[in-house]
Amino acid sequence: MDPYLSNLLIVIFILVTLILIMVGAIVLIRLRSARNRRIYRQKAREWEDIFLDYLHGGLGLEEACRRMAGEKRYYWLWIFFAPYLEVLTGVDFEKTKALCRELGMIGYYRRKLHRGRTPARALAARVLGSLQCRDSVPGMLEMLRSKNPLIVQAAAQGLAKSGDTKSFFPAARALLSHTYFTYEGITEILSSYGKEACPLFKEGIVAGAKRLPDPRRAPGGRVPKKKPRRGEVDPSVVTSIMIDLLGYFRCPGSLSPLGRLLERADDEITVHILKAFLRFGEVPPGFDIKPYLRHRYWVARSFSAKAWKLTGDRQALPLLEELLTDRNWWVRFHAAEALRSAGGPGLTILEDQAAGTDQTAAAISSYVLSRSEVSQPS
Repeated sequence: MDPYLSNLLIVIFILVTLILIMVGAIVLIRLRSARNRRIYRQKAREWEDIFLDYLHGGLGLEEACRRMAGEKRYYWLWIFFAPYLEVLTGVDFEKTKALCRELGMIGYYRRKLHRGRTPARALAARVLGSLQCRDSVPGMLEMLRSKNPLIVQAAAQGLAKSGDTKSFFPAARALLSHTYFTYEGITEILSSYGKEACPLFKEGIVAGAKRLPDPRRAPGGRVPKKKPRRGEVDPSVVTSIMIDLLGYFRCPGSLSPLGRLLERADDEITVHILKAFLRFGEVPPGFDIKPYLRHRYWVARSFSAKAWKLTGDRQALPLLEELLTDRNWWVRFHAAEALRSAGGPGLTILEDQAAGTDQTAAAISSYVLSRSEVSQPS
């Protein structure tokens, strides 16, 4: 036989063998995975009956633990308990935590938090945070110093769910400096601190107002921003996150501190505060909307036009009329919407502008008036 043909057949045989081995391995993995899912679903149905009976007082802790014990796949237990831990509070949460402790789940993940590999440590932080294990907070704080973004993210998520509000600032700084999350993603993670952190957010706002330079003393009213040094976090970003969370949770007593902060706020913080007012559905006592309708930043003008409805300041109607010719469409639109909501005087302005010679003001006025006619019942 030709030696070249012989070598070719050998190579083909080896490749076919390797392909068959790989296909066989994939099939075995899929079969094993399907089998595990089937076993888990069966166990979950059994656990659900036991767990709900335990929650409703039909079973004691020892009996529930005895009937659920024997399963050493703590990941399965975590998958089962995770949805309950998201919604249960008070006595029910504490009973669930006690059961997880008796089943060995807390002890297992505490060990993984300190000695596991990266994925295991990340999962352990999330589990222990969801179970509000305060003893594990120091370990999660240490994880925030990791150079691995996955570890930092998991530690911050665990801390946010743990209920330890004192860890908010370390978690926020670590997320901002050591992960690639967007501002919105970081705010979403930190929102897990919950409404219980409202006093901390308010204290942070008050402290932030004292640290910010006064724009009224800066040339042109614009304070030059200092670029943070490497590894540092812009404090105004943390302040903005707290403002958003104050608005999200509608923390009581926050309007006055936000109003005081607004006096020293830069453009971005001004926008966040105006957004917070809209979420509260009210503004601080004595708040004057007019300076913000003249703001140099178009986003601030847009949000202040939306916030006008919270004040109903009739003296600001001429400013809203001026904004009908603003260079930004959204500013024009929200100004026109504010005038429409003002009733008679505002509608008169819109009708006059719609029939006027300024094409920009006429276009937006006509558009908003036509929307008003469509929305009216026939």
